Amino acid sequence: MNTKFDKDLKLMETDPGEGTMILRERKAELERIERQGRSCKNRFRLECLAQEYNRLKREYDALDAMV
Repeated sequence: MNTKFDKDLKLMETDPGEGTMILRERKAELERIERQGRSCKNRFRLECLAQEYNRLKREYDALDAMV
């Protein structure tokens, strides 16, 4: 299974210089989801955003540990 995380992980292993760019993009995505969560009034959508944020945060931390 080729997820975005798998692709980013492989890219960081082959080209360490790309690591900061990947982390910057993922940090921006986390901030976008956090902003959406603050303005969301739909409880179900808020729970979905929280789950997505938690998953992306774990992936971000794993990639950050490689740098």
